[in-house]
Amino acid sequence: MLAIRTRYDGKEIRLPRDVKDMAPCEVIVLFEENSSPSDADWLRLQEESLAAVWDNKEDAVYDEV
Repeated sequence: MLAIRTRYDGKEIRLPRDVKDMAPCEVIVLFEENSSPSDADWLRLQEESLAAVWDNKEDAVYDEV
């Protein structure tokens, strides 16, 4: 799993150049609504926690499925 931060311009999701060479795959899109600074901190901590749990050697076998 790869998590990226990008922008939606109202019509398209603009991907960074380094991910445009990825093979086609399913994606999950989450839209962050305007939030308070404390909400932004909470979301950042959630992202870090998810990344730490998701990216582990035990589950790496599922990367090939």
